[in-house]
Order: sequence, then structure tokens, then C-alpha cells
Amino acid sequence: MRTHTEKRQMYRITNNKKKEQMQTNLSVELVLVTPQVAENYLRFNIKNRKASLDHVAFLSKEMSAGRFIENGESIIFDKYGELKDGQHRLLSIIKSGKSYIIPIVRGVESHSMATYDTGKNRSAADVLSLNGYKNTSKLATLIILINKYSVRKTKTNDPSGNRRDKLTNQQVLDYCEENIDWLKDMVTKCDTIYCASNPKILSGTKMALISYLIGGERPSHRVYDFLGHIVGNYRTPKTAVNYLYNKIYNSATNKEQLNFYWILGVSIKAYNYFIDGNPSVRNIIFSVDQELPKVNNINN
Repeated sequence: MRTHTEKRQMYRITNNKKKEQMQTNLSVELVLVTPQVAENYLRFNIKNRKASLDHVAFLSKEMSAGRFIENGESIIFDKYGELKDGQHRLLSIIKSGKSYIIPIVRGVESHSMATYDTGKNRSAADVLSLNGYKNTSKLATLIILINKYSVRKTKTNDPSGNRRDKLTNQQVLDYCEENIDWLKDMVTKCDTIYCASNPKILSGTKMALISYLIGGERPSHRVYDFLGHIVGNYRTPKTAVNYLYNKIYNSATNKEQLNFYWILGVSIKAYNYFIDGNPSVRNIIFSVDQELPKVNNINN
């Protein structure tokens, strides 16, 4: 057994090794980054990647709208004083005229840029889950789809590829908090229809978007009945709903992708036929370059 003196010596040796391991050239400070401070920091932006104007526009819009949150993400300089990470936030602070308290890290190795952003970013579903919501993947997807297809008018005017029109995780959370009652009800009802369908040819989330576009936030029973028809839970041959079912079924079983915007347009047209007596229909014409049709008798 070690004596008390030996134990003290071992403690000193271990403690000294820990101190050696903890030595670092890094320094961290919290700084109120104003537009003027941002301009000064950008003077040291020497070898950074080319700034994305779209990303700067997106961030500055978030800042101007008060949606940008101080989340602890730092501005980073290397040991030679060159800016390594944060140029888009700095440019956005200048453009928006806003100021934020941001951690400033100095002293990293010059080659450390390759290790940034290698972790998995939190998704909107992750954020909803962290805030106590259930069924978050479907909720987040539905909110994003509602935003995408409520804005979109035609295929040629599709904002889905433009980051400025995409929702941030915070916007998804805000929308969910304000609308959780009807969102949850819609997802639950469409899941029930999906579970009853065989084969599974259209996801519950896509059905929920169709129900929203046709019936708004609180679709009637007629809308959900219509959804049951287009996924084959009920069959009425030679009608508009059966035409749409056959198209979706053939696409799913033959694994030939069917344009979802086309499905939305034809769904609205088929619903208009459905509430107008569900007459015999051989074909429904809709082009993805057209605006989505208007819904007749939305309260039905």
C-alpha cells in the first residue's frame, strides 16, 4: 500500500499532467458586435471562402424581423488574427444594422477550418421534440409543406430552391406553437386514413397538405372522406377520384415518380368534381406550369 506521502506525490504528478494537458492558445470573450465592430472584424477576412449573397440576404432578413437569436455560435479568428468563421453573420449585422452579443474565439490553428460544421445540424423536428411536442417529424414536414405550397403559384415560380423563402427552425416552432391544435388533429386524421390504406400509395403528411389546401385549417368530414377515396379506401369507378387514385397507384407500384405539384392540382380538381355529385370523368387536365385551381364550396 502507498503511504500518505506517496499518495500526495502521486496527486501532484497527476495534477501537473492535467495542467499541462489544459494549456491552450485559445481565448474566448463575449463582445457586443455592432455594425461598426463587424466592419472592423471583416478587415481580417483574408482567406475565407467567397460569401454567399443569398445567405447574407437570408440572415439579414431574419435579423431585421427579430428572428435571429443569440445561440452561442462564435466568431473565430486563427492564431495569426485572420477571420476563419463568421463572415456571413458579420455581413448580415452590417446589412441589418442590428447588434448581437457573440462569443469571439481567438487563437485556433489556421488549418482548423476543415473541422467546422462537421456535426449534424438540428432539424426542425429535433427542435419541436426538444420543446415537448410529439409526432414531430410529421408536424415539421407538414408546416414546411404548407409554407412551400401556400407561397408557390406555378412550377416556374417555385421558391423551394431559394433559401430566403425557407422556414428557419424557429419559424417552424413558432408556427407550431400558434397552431398546434388543428395541426395535431389534421395529422392524426390523415394518419388514420393512411393506416387503413393498402397498398400505401400516399403518405399521411402529403394527405394532410391536400386537406389543408382544400379545407383550410379545419377541413370538414367531406374532405377526409375524399382523401379516403384517392388512396383507395373507397372505390367509385370511372369518377374523378378514381382517376386520381389510379394515377397515384400506378406511380407508386411501378416506382415512377409522379410530380407532387401535379397531384395537388389534380386533387383540387377531383375534389371539385367530388362535391359536385362525383360524376363520371375519363380524364383531368392540369399542367405544373399552371396556378393551383381554386376550391369550390370550401365549407363542404
